[in-house]
Amino acid sequence: MTTTVTTGVVAGTAGGAGLAGLAVAGAVGLGVLGLAALASRGAGRGSGGGRNKGYRRGRRSVDDAGRRMQNALELVRAEDVTGCGMRLVCELAGQEEEDLVQEELAILALLGPDVTPGEGVLPPGGARGEYLQARSFGGRGGDCGAAFPMCPLNGSQLMDTVMAYLP
Repeated sequence: MTTTVTTGVVAGTAGGAGLAGLAVAGAVGLGVLGLAALASRGAGRGSGGGRNKGYRRGRRSVDDAGRRMQNALELVRAEDVTGCGMRLVCELAGQEEEDLVQEELAILALLGPDVTPGEGVLPPGGARGEYLQARSFGGRGGDCGAAFPMCPLNGSQLMDTVMAYLP
């Protein structure tokens, strides 16, 4: 269900708003996915609630949910032609957590925990891995504008656009 909602919003963004819509498609897609993940956790903060609930339902539910989320992230990444979704994640990660609103926190939480080299776990590949790299870069104080120069908007402008698309 999440994939269908996300695809519709991202496609609508690209088709309905022309070039401007294409520029922010990745950011809006992440916002919608973050909101959907937040709703599935019962509007709680952090990812622990959803994870524990999933384990009570059984391992398969957790695996299916993870696969659906990865597929949804892949769709969003495919629409993120200007890197605005990456830039949004990067810039949000560079801010203090207490300064972020619930929707911004949901976008960062959507990606799950960072994987630290040396932990014996391979970092995720695909879209999730790319967004995690952007989050890590921003969290280390990297220059997100320079890292994602094709995105014409800064983090505040992107978040304003995302919020305009959210219910």
